[in-house]
Amino acid sequence: MKGKSFSSGLKYKVPVLISMLPLSSGFSNSGSDEQKTNFIIIVVDDVGYNDIECYNSRASGISTPNINKLASNGIRFADWQSAHSISGPSRASILTGRYPSRCGYPVSSNENAPMHYEHLGLPQDEITIPELLKPLGYHTVALGKWHLGENPKYRPLRHGFDEYFGCLHNFPVGVIPQDIYEGDSLIGQEIYENIHDKLTDRAIRTMASAIENNQPFFIYLAHYLAHGPWEPGREFANDEEWQARQEFQGRMNQKVFPAMIRELDWQIGKLMNALIELGLERNTVIIFVSDNGPWLTNDTLRSAGSAWPLRGSKFNTFEGGHRVPAIISWPASIGKGMVCNETISSMDILPTVAAIAGAPLPDKIIDGKNISALLKGGKVSELNDRELLYFHATNLQAIRVGDWKLHLPRLPHHTHFMGRRNVGRGTIDTLTEPMLFNLESDIDESQDLAEENPEIVLQLLRRADERRKELGDWDIKGFDEHYLTVSKDSIIKRPIRN
Repeated sequence: MKGKSFSSGLKYKVPVLISMLPLSSGFSNSGSDEQKTNFIIIVVDDVGYNDIECYNSRASGISTPNINKLASNGIRFADWQSAHSISGPSRASILTGRYPSRCGYPVSSNENAPMHYEHLGLPQDEITIPELLKPLGYHTVALGKWHLGENPKYRPLRHGFDEYFGCLHNFPVGVIPQDIYEGDSLIGQEIYENIHDKLTDRAIRTMASAIENNQPFFIYLAHYLAHGPWEPGREFANDEEWQARQEFQGRMNQKVFPAMIRELDWQIGKLMNALIELGLERNTVIIFVSDNGPWLTNDTLRSAGSAWPLRGSKFNTFEGGHRVPAIISWPASIGKGMVCNETISSMDILPTVAAIAGAPLPDKIIDGKNISALLKGGKVSELNDRELLYFHATNLQAIRVGDWKLHLPRLPHHTHFMGRRNVGRGTIDTLTEPMLFNLESDIDESQDLAEENPEIVLQLLRRADERRKELGDWDIKGFDEHYLTVSKDSIIKRPIRN
């Protein structure tokens, strides 16, 4: 089969099928013929709302036929909200179904900062998706970016995963080998350009092994694409893009970004083809979701991706930081080519997976909603006037109820330095009066309706105050804020650098 040609004349790899085991997907509950459902969560990194073809990407060179096919076989979500606009807290909410402050991980840890390494990570008393599935016989595997704590007490095997393979955090700019772990053991080093194939191959091995062992699986596949370093593989970059990669030496730039999206799409295609050949496609739920919006700066060239038509980017609480591409495919139960306009949150993944698998929810407050009925064409009444909170670190910056979204007053010292305007495009450091937007008619949050709707502003301010009592704020201890977040020794509550 020939690769796809682009203007440079360069041939791109095409996903190939595998021949590993007889086609079989016969997982059954003990004593019954009922088939257990497999789950694959594909978390992609810093992929914006407008970075996928089926989300009407406008960028030249963006090509995502495999992700498009995933959407045509399932549901594409038009209003899927990440629980945070940076990587670590977003991922914590995916795995726990809880707001970052409630689950104790409102900022990302940093492997280069001793205090972060020692004290920041997803607490062991949180209950994750794999911990719900393991009692039901599932084999649970985490692959790729973890970013929920580098200290061994916070790593994947402490949170219900049977296996882990990958680099625990981000790769730095430049062709610099990084430590790769198998479980808790350091097994060697790898460069960014080579890790993507290894993750896909490991996921395929996991699926094949599950058939051999007659065991259902849960795979948490956390790609490093399309986060930096901005170093696409040569086979995915045309001549102009490859020249830009050499020129920028892995630093952020828009010129190479389409090649990274094409590389991501190829990896998705390779995984999907293996799933089909192994006979697992029909009864496997695949959830494809970005952790947060694209990394945009005030320099258009030194940015990566697009959130069009949304305002803002990664690092802030406008829609560009939180509204992300998301697709769910489940051929056994979901119709093809559906588009969902309901407001969905990444926190909904845990209760939905639990409902499909038949796992009881943990004895904790779960902020996400079970949307399994929606996947099968039904309704979820709780979504009609849904409330969502938009934190940056421990600072509550916005609240949404239904289509109304209120941005709350703030000062620069209220938030983590990753929430400052010099990091994310369009970030507002200082807001003296609340801003009100109606997202149904104003998706780009450009028309402030606060003066015309004082009653709505007051209602949302009151609700925000109630939620602060529960989940805290930069200067408030919430009654259900995780104790690690509010501890006197927690670096999250220490003064933030200027």
